[in-house]
Amino acid sequence: MTAVRLVAWCCAALLLPRLAVAIEDPADPSARPPLRTAGPVEPAPPKDLLYDGNYTSFLVGALLPRLDRALPGLDNQGLGLALAGRFSVITQFSDVALLLQHAQWSGASASLQRTELGATMSVHPAFPLIVFNSWWYDVISGIHGYVGASLARIALDGSAAVAATGQTGDSSSDWRPSLSAGVGADIPISPRDRHSGWWLTARYELRWTRFGAATPDWNLGDAQALILIGYRSYDNGYLRLPRPF
Repeated sequence: MTAVRLVAWCCAALLLPRLAVAIEDPADPSARPPLRTAGPVEPAPPKDLLYDGNYTSFLVGALLPRLDRALPGLDNQGLGLALAGRFSVITQFSDVALLLQHAQWSGASASLQRTELGATMSVHPAFPLIVFNSWWYDVISGIHGYVGASLARIALDGSAAVAATGQTGDSSSDWRPSLSAGVGADIPISPRDRHSGWWLTARYELRWTRFGAATPDWNLGDAQALILIGYRSYDNGYLRLPRPF
């Protein structure tokens, strides 16, 4: 019995220290396993790398013009093509666009063509929202109103249509000044990038162009919708204003 007790005592002396180490107090924070985290949070990009509304843009798209007053043998609805270059200043408060446009109308016995070179100036009332750096704020800040002026060449074919403008002959053409005013929206269609991006521009405008004999002088008034796709470069940084945040 003495030998058995001696062996038991030796075993206990060897095992008890190991059990003491294995037993942990769950209330002791130092005894709990470390919590898993999502990793370090990436810092926000520097303010000078964020899009701030300044850009140089090139656009191309379709025109959908509609005459206010019909001419004999001519449909009111026309179709055309537009090319443009836009330049934004002061964090998109305003931008200037140069446009080359060609529109045409056709009908049973007449046709009308208008080719013009002009410019528009836009104002974006919600331009400060660009600093919030989100797609929705980009859309809201892209809503704008604008006015424009151009020099247009008008070419009209069809004796009945020409007579309705107070002129004679089978055709008539001339260069005339034209004015326009409208509203539009710029919508980003590519992810944000420091240097460039693709945008969709939709505009609706009213136009006023005089054409024909001095008395009567036919008002070539029409409403026009534009759908344009544009590529913007954001690198005109010399026009930037300091970002508030």
